[in-house]
Amino acid sequence: MNSTKSIIALAAAAAVVSATSGAMAADATGTANASVVAAIGITENTQMNFGTIASTATAGTVVLATGGTATDTNVTRLAGGTLAAGAFTISGGSGSAYTITMPASAVTLTSGSDTMTVDTFTHTASGTLPAATEAISVGATLAVGANQAAGTYAGSYTVTVNYN
Repeated sequence: MNSTKSIIALAAAAAVVSATSGAMAADATGTANASVVAAIGITENTQMNFGTIASTATAGTVVLATGGTATDTNVTRLAGGTLAAGAFTISGGSGSAYTITMPASAVTLTSGSDTMTVDTFTHTASGTLPAATEAISVGATLAVGANQAAGTYAGSYTVTVNYN
C-alpha cells in the first residue's frame, strides 16, 4: 500500500509540475518580409557614330562627347555624315543604386583588314535609377591612323550595369 500511495503522490506531483511549467511558457508569432525589384537591364537605342571623316598624313582623333558633338584633331570632317553619341536605356527598380562599367581598354573597329581603335569611354549615368528607367549617353575617342585606309569601320563595345 505504501508503494501505491507513493505512486499516487508522484503522479500528483508530476501533474502539478506539468501544469506549472505550461503556465510559464509563452509563444509569439514573427513576421517575415521580402521586397523584389525588377531585374536591372540595359538596351542600346542609338549606335555610336563618329561621322564621316578623312584622314591626313598625321594620326588624329575624334573625341565624341556624350552630348553628340565632336572635337576633331588631324582629321577632316565631311558634310553629310551622321554624328551620334551612343544612347542606352537602363531599366530596373526605381530609386535603386547601380554601377556602370565601360570598356577598360581599347576596342577595335574593322573594315576588311584595316583597323582603328576606340577608347576613353564616358557616360552620363547617374548611378541611381530616378524612375523605372534612365536614358544615358555614351561618348568615346576614335584613334585615326595617319593616311587611314578608306572604308566603313564597325565594331562593338560592352556596357554593363549591376545593382549595388
